[in-house]
This record gives sequence, structure tokens and C-alpha cells, in this order.
Amino acid sequence: METSEIITLIIAGASLITAMYSLSNSISHKKLIKGQVEIQISNRISSARNRRDDLAIKYKDELSNNIVSAILDSADEDFLTAYDEACQKYIDKKVDKERFKKSYRNQIKAIVENKNYNEYYNGPQSQYKATTTVYSEWEPKA
Repeated sequence: METSEIITLIIAGASLITAMYSLSNSISHKKLIKGQVEIQISNRISSARNRRDDLAIKYKDELSNNIVSAILDSADEDFLTAYDEACQKYIDKKVDKERFKKSYRNQIKAIVENKNYNEYYNGPQSQYKATTTVYSEWEPKA
């Protein structure tokens, strides 16, 4: 083997090692980003749930008041939107799908099947299509 061939092999080997290192870093970076998105989802849902629950407790004796009812409806919509945005990230593969399903399957099922939220999920005008899409994927009709 000539010197030029040996140099070529060394350069090719170094290039291969560099490419493998870059790929490894890229994979680690993608996992980190997915983890950050999952934390943001959790925080957004918790915040929306807490706001809704706090308002429901605060105004429990005034639910017949139209203004209070509108405030609680707005809190419900924010809560449901948090789940819908999370489901959109699931659909777009911006989160670990297996971990997302383990974390949110029961919650999404409970929300979609909750009679209090029928008006939000039933019908073609539903604005929460990502949630219903994920629900349908996980809970196929028998």
C-alpha cells in the first residue's frame, strides 16, 4: 500500500469518526429538545388546571351568575386548549410518543368522555381536533 492510500484511509477514518460523533450529538440534542417540550406541556396543563380549579372553588356559590359562568367557561377552554396543544405536539412527533401516551392517556380519555365537555368535543365544529384525533387513535371504537 502506498503512502497516499494510507493517508486517504486515515482521512476517511477520521471523517467517519467525526460523522458518528456529530450524529450522536444530534440524537442527544433531539432528546433534550423533546424533554423540554414535555416539561412545557406538563407546566401548561398544570397551570390551566390550577386556574380552572381555583376559579371553580372561588365562585362555587355563584355559578348561576352569567359573568362567573363565562369566566369558568374561559378557564375550561384554556384547560382544554392546553391538552389540545399537547396532542398536536404528539401528532407532530415533537415528544416521545410512548412516554406521552403513558402520561396522558387516562387524562385525555377522562376529558373527552366527560359529559361536562360534550359541547367542546362533539360535532364537526370542535376546535379541539388534535385531542379527538389522539383519543381516537388510543381508544378505537369496538
